[in-house]
Amino acid sequence: AWEYTGVCNTVAIVTNGTAVLGLGHIGALAGLPVMEGKAALFATLAGINAVPILLEETDPKRCIDHIAAISTGFGAIQLEDFAAPACFEIESGLRARLNRPVLHDDQHCTAVVVLAAALNATRWAGRELVNCVIGQVGLGAAGIGIVRLLMCAGVRRVLGADLDAGACRRFAAMGGQPATLEEIMQGCDIVIATTGVRGLIKPAMIRRGQIIMALSNPDPEIEPALAMQHGAAIAADGKGINNVLGFPGLFKGALAARATSFTDAMLLAAARKIAELAPGHDLVPDPLDRSMHEAVAAAVKAAVR
Repeated sequence: AWEYTGVCNTVAIVTNGTAVLGLGHIGALAGLPVMEGKAALFATLAGINAVPILLEETDPKRCIDHIAAISTGFGAIQLEDFAAPACFEIESGLRARLNRPVLHDDQHCTAVVVLAAALNATRWAGRELVNCVIGQVGLGAAGIGIVRLLMCAGVRRVLGADLDAGACRRFAAMGGQPATLEEIMQGCDIVIATTGVRGLIKPAMIRRGQIIMALSNPDPEIEPALAMQHGAAIAADGKGINNVLGFPGLFKGALAARATSFTDAMLLAAARKIAELAPGHDLVPDPLDRSMHEAVAAAVKAAVR
């Protein structure tokens, strides 16, 4: 099948519509335009055939069963817009059952791009990322994915805030330090926000010299220009630090290597390559540069080898 069918270049983009962009649980059909957009990006940026799959199901175990049952016709599975905490169970269950790469885009692709941006931001600011205190505001799928990969890259101290007690417990179990928003703003060198709450970070909260990544789309927790006006050394939002920089190359590299799973080595290789390709003092490269995605794919493939 790998030699003579299209399975070697086909990805399933699966959603149940429980966490679509900043809109929340709007349902699978309402999330279809996002899945179609992802499919168009896969095709345009990486030459991959991607097929939107809509699940009218929220029970994690049944989601795992449904996705596993249709997985044979795909070289890899991209999970999209599944809400936390169910997304963690669904991804881990599929990884255990399937012999093909499975990746929850909102967690891991976001984390890859954030790590790339953080590597460059600390370089331009004359700091070492591993020595910085990181503050993660919002501990949903994206937030937990970011924290996990930053720790994998060597970051030693991460503070995290979320209104959900279960999210804070998961974060603490990873080795993070639960904190309040105020404590994060006062004590952290880098603040990353993935809350979906427009204007959550007030200008007066900014500590001079901080690196601020307010990543909620379409409206960030604080506009980068406003953060810079109030003392931030570097500020960015989710329009620039966006997972479109990560998923085309990650999946292309995994398919090219016939990988059976995504590993941390693959994610780290992608993040470092994205950081390396950023021009000048930009935090990340142009997401529409196809050569960038080819280079990321090559780095991911090499990490598999």
